[in-house]
Amino acid sequence: MRSLHRLMEETIDYAGLFPPAELPMRQTVQKYAAHRASPQRWILARIAIPVSRLHEFDREAVDLFPKTGSSSRDDAWRITAIMSSLHDHRVEEDVEIIEKFNAAYERKGGTAAVIDAVETKALDGTTIAECMEMIPEGFETWVEIPWDKDPRGAITALSGFDAGAKVRTGGTTIPAHPSPEQLALFIDSTAAASVPLKATAAIHHAARSLNSTVGCDQFGFLGVFIGACMRWHERLNRQGLQEILQERDPKAFLFSPDGVKWKTHQLSLREIDEARRVFMKSFGSCSFEEPVDELKSLGILPKEVATP
Repeated sequence: MRSLHRLMEETIDYAGLFPPAELPMRQTVQKYAAHRASPQRWILARIAIPVSRLHEFDREAVDLFPKTGSSSRDDAWRITAIMSSLHDHRVEEDVEIIEKFNAAYERKGGTAAVIDAVETKALDGTTIAECMEMIPEGFETWVEIPWDKDPRGAITALSGFDAGAKVRTGGTTIPAHPSPEQLALFIDSTAAASVPLKATAAIHHAARSLNSTVGCDQFGFLGVFIGACMRWHERLNRQGLQEILQERDPKAFLFSPDGVKWKTHQLSLREIDEARRVFMKSFGSCSFEEPVDELKSLGILPKEVATP
């Protein structure tokens, strides 16, 4: 369906190295290669690799990605490099490692692997104002901002740079999860400041649901993405965001050939395209299968038909 395709295209940054999956590097790159060859490839975005493990990636993925071509080709493996925090002196070292990595792959004759996005962390707006210029131009840059204190100052500081805000939507412990009020404030603040947004962690299911292993409710990726897109187009205020983030019925999100609807609020295909292009970009997940299987089980995404 076109509306689902517009909403979910290149949404998932595969983060198999990170909790709770914490897969070995070899298994992570093998899974990423398999996902890229699947019918759901269009949902997949980058693979997330810590800078400190790029040498390991280089060794374990060498037989998996295309050996010819260029970083601009559709078959390129696009990598998000996870850097040190902005206040850490190792940021400059990380930048140097990243640039050497890209230069080495260029010298290999156009091997299709490239770091074109980076992620870091900032404690507050002062850190952003003082340290952001250490990140060179040419990368899609994301700064993780804490949600456990008012994020508006840091988001405002970030609006002065060509970068987006990353929000951590959960983790492996109860305290790692923001409340609906806290996440709604974060999304509302980034939209108000026209700062692009991405999310990460604990949003494997379509709608809000209980994770019995962790012992708390976790957000749904449809609630986060549709809610953010609706906030961008001012269909929802902060209170409305809280409500959609707490939506527990995945069938409450209605997809049609012309757009998507939740309760009385709706978005056209054009509006989804715009919000995805300039605002709600992606989410990191240690599992690609879970979100895809969830969409299939709901009948939103077609199941593959086995070949006789």
